[in-house]
Amino acid sequence: MESNWDFIVVGGGSAGCVLASRLSEHPDIRVLLLDAGRDDRHLFTRVPAGQMQAFPRADMNWLFMSEPDPSRENRIDIWPAGKIIGGGSAINGMMFVRGHQSDYDGWAAQGNEGWAYSDVLSFFKKSESSEVGEVNVRGKSGPQRVSKIRISHPLTETFIEAAKEVGIPFNKDLNGASQEGVGHCQASQYKGRRFSTAAAYLRGLKRSNLRIELGAQVTKILCDEGGANGVLYQRDGEEHEVRARKGVVLSAGAMVSPKLLMLSGIGDRQHLETFGIPLYKSLIGVGKNLQEHPVVRLSCHVKNARTLTSDLNNPIRSFLHGLDYVFRGRGALATCIGHAQALVHTREGLNAPNAQIIFAPLSYELTENGPTPYRTPAVGVGIGLCRTQARGQITLRSSDPQDAPVINLELLRHSDDVAQLREAIRITRKIFASRAFAPFYKDERVPGADCDSDEALDRYIREQSGLMYHACGTCKMGSDQESVVDARLRVHGVNKLWVADASIFPTVPAGNINASCIMVGEKAATMILQDSEVI
Repeated sequence: MESNWDFIVVGGGSAGCVLASRLSEHPDIRVLLLDAGRDDRHLFTRVPAGQMQAFPRADMNWLFMSEPDPSRENRIDIWPAGKIIGGGSAINGMMFVRGHQSDYDGWAAQGNEGWAYSDVLSFFKKSESSEVGEVNVRGKSGPQRVSKIRISHPLTETFIEAAKEVGIPFNKDLNGASQEGVGHCQASQYKGRRFSTAAAYLRGLKRSNLRIELGAQVTKILCDEGGANGVLYQRDGEEHEVRARKGVVLSAGAMVSPKLLMLSGIGDRQHLETFGIPLYKSLIGVGKNLQEHPVVRLSCHVKNARTLTSDLNNPIRSFLHGLDYVFRGRGALATCIGHAQALVHTREGLNAPNAQIIFAPLSYELTENGPTPYRTPAVGVGIGLCRTQARGQITLRSSDPQDAPVINLELLRHSDDVAQLREAIRITRKIFASRAFAPFYKDERVPGADCDSDEALDRYIREQSGLMYHACGTCKMGSDQESVVDARLRVHGVNKLWVADASIFPTVPAGNINASCIMVGEKAATMILQDSEVI
């Protein structure tokens, strides 16, 4: 392979695929995309319901493990990262959520010029081709397909009616002019198939100026007095060196981007000295500011209704679901992780929703072998906290690039975060106690009706809460002492090196973050081309 390029993009995930595609739109610009994962040609990554099978596979997911979390009974969690072209968008739950306008206005208020909602809206629109929403706020001709949920289930409609009954307004487009209320989920899929950023931005491209190398694990960013000028990577047991005339764009995700910076001598001096890594640039914020959305489950047994998982008890119904998918691209196999969601305020005085209540007409039980379909008729709800006060960090385990990073986050360190989740549980219970849901409600399966006092609910939250798999923030954008990149995503003090992925988020946006990562890829590509005097 030729060793000289204009840009090298490290990581072909949700933002990296966007970057490789947009940078290589200019025929005179030669782009190399390096990704350590595999290709995405697999049934589990194309059929939406295959997500549960793709997630635990070590050839599709890096399956990083955290350190024990003392705020949650010393829980050790899997922190996923897509080991596949498309990254997280190839194995995630496919929910397409932009976040709240105030999230981006907050980024701008921290000194990040050009990141207010009015600034990033054009990049959201540029990225998508959405079946939903008005043209003034939604894109209709972009690469990323956004679809309505391709299954209609009576219990989903009942949940929406029940939420309206308890005062949550209906919103036909939760990514539109308002990001509050209850409505149907939107998915990154097309005609019933998952539509990752690899499918959206790279599949079918035939550009002589773009090369994609899979199974290529970058081990170091090469820097000299002029800045970043290349990378080292390993493939099939051999080490390769490639050079970039215009620069390197790091898009390896919230766990790996800071790891690669540190391995390259960019980070906290004292931490790097521990592993004998020569310092190139002292930036104490590398790996800090780690954020995640905590989530807690609530499940109810239902009567007078079937659910998607109880249908598995009936071979005929299961067969019909299969036929529905094969011939129409609809039904149970086309489902994303949520069917309806409510973005709500749990208390007065907030300028944006602080809880996300995600409903699905199905339920799982947690076993030693992972989530298993619960075949007794039951529905499930995931209750996520939109913004958390918790901050953690990513550090090196050793100087060996093959070693996984060390992940430390006390997810529920702050008692008010627990209180907000408790408040959201009580709102969810009101929805199920409504007249609209009464014909179907049988009893609460998890956590159970006896778990009702503040103390019992807080204990349940700490013992049973998990991650929404929205890791971000570890290469923070800003100008303060702990920031890593500036508002144009340039690494402070290092020429020709950018970071563009979820790690640059100063604060985590409300809801699922994949749409925000795609927007970052779009905006980053434009800024990088401008800064490199290509456009």
